[in-house]
Amino acid sequence: MPAISLCMIVRNEEKNIRRCLDSVKNHVDEMVIVDTGSTDRTKAICREYGARIFDFKWKGDFAEARNFSLKKAQGDGVLWLDADEAADMVDFPSLRTCLNGEGSPLILIPMLHFYGKEPADENRVYLSSFPRLIRNGAGIRFTGKIHEHLVSDTSSLSLPAEVNRSMRILHYGYMESAWKHKCNRNLELLLREKSEQPNNAWLDYHLAAEYHRSGKCGEAFQSVNRSIVGFLRKNLLPPPLVYKLKYDILITNGNYAAAHAGIEKAVSLYPDYVDLRFYQGMAQFALGEYGKAEQTFSHCLVMGESNPEYLILKGTGSFFSLYCLSLCYEKQGKSKEAEEAFRQAKELNPDPDFSVLGILNLVGGKDRSTAS
Repeated sequence: MPAISLCMIVRNEEKNIRRCLDSVKNHVDEMVIVDTGSTDRTKAICREYGARIFDFKWKGDFAEARNFSLKKAQGDGVLWLDADEAADMVDFPSLRTCLNGEGSPLILIPMLHFYGKEPADENRVYLSSFPRLIRNGAGIRFTGKIHEHLVSDTSSLSLPAEVNRSMRILHYGYMESAWKHKCNRNLELLLREKSEQPNNAWLDYHLAAEYHRSGKCGEAFQSVNRSIVGFLRKNLLPPPLVYKLKYDILITNGNYAAAHAGIEKAVSLYPDYVDLRFYQGMAQFALGEYGKAEQTFSHCLVMGESNPEYLILKGTGSFFSLYCLSLCYEKQGKSKEAEEAFRQAKELNPDPDFSVLGILNLVGGKDRSTAS
C-alpha cells in the first residue's frame, strides 16, 4: 500500500496539536512537522508522537514553509493539515488506494469549517471540498504568502470530478474562541502582499473576507467590489466565492434592497450555487415578495448542500430554508404549511441559531427558534 506522510507547519500550537495528531497517528506512516518559531511546548508534544521536526525561519510566507515540508516528505502521498484541524477517518485504507494508478495527483477531501461558539456543532459549519491529499513527486507545490494554493510545475492542475469521502477534515480555526487572534496577522500579511501585487483580485477577495469577519462592513464591501472589478478587467468571470461574499456582506448587514437589485445576475452565472439562491430568497422576503421567496426557498431544498464545487453554509439547502419557508407561508396565511415547515426545520436542527445570517433582523427580531 502507498505510504502517506502528514505534513504540517506549526507555531505555538500546544493547545491544538494533540487533537490533530491523535486523529491521524494510527493512519499515516510519518509525521513531518515544520516549526516556524514555537516558544511553547509544541515541539515537545510532537516528539511524543514520533514526528520528524524541522525548524524553519518564518518569513511571512505560508507557501514557502509548506513547500519546505513537502521536500521533507518521504511518503507516496502527502496529507497536509493545520494544527487547528483534525481528521475524521471513515475508511483510510480506501483513501490510500487513490494514490495507485495514474489518476489525478490531487485527491479532494470534504471539509467542515466550524463557526460560532463552543462546542463545535456539525449543524454550524461551512461545507467545502479541497485537495488535501496530493501525490508526492508529481511537481505539485504551493504559492501565495497567505491563503496559499496548489500549482503544478509541469502543467495546469485539474481537480478530480468526485470527492473522496474516505475521510473528512474538521476545521476549528474560525470558531469564536480561535479566529480573533488570527485576524490582525492575516490582514498584515494580505496588505503586504497587496502592496507587491496591487492588481491581484484574489487578494482583494481575501481582504474583504477578513474585514467582514472583523465587522468592518464598509472596508469589506469596497474590497469585494474591487475584487469583482479586478477579475472582469482580466476578462475573467469572478469566482462564485466572490459573489457569495458580496451578498453575504449585504444580507448580514440588512442591505436587502441592494442585494435584491444585483443578485439575480449572480444567480444566473452560478445557478447551481445554493447559497446565492438562499440570499436571493432572503432579499425577496425582506421586500415583501413572499410568493417569489417561497419558490426560491423551495428550490434551495431541491438543490441541497452536496455540490463539491462550492463553499456552502450548512442549512441553506435544508433547515435554514425550511425556517424561511415557514415565514413565507405565515406571511401568506398558510398556517398549516408554516407549522409543518418549521417542524421539519427543528427536526433537522433541534437547536438552531436562526440569527446567523441576520434572519432575526429580517423578521423584526421575532425569534421562533425556542418555540415548541
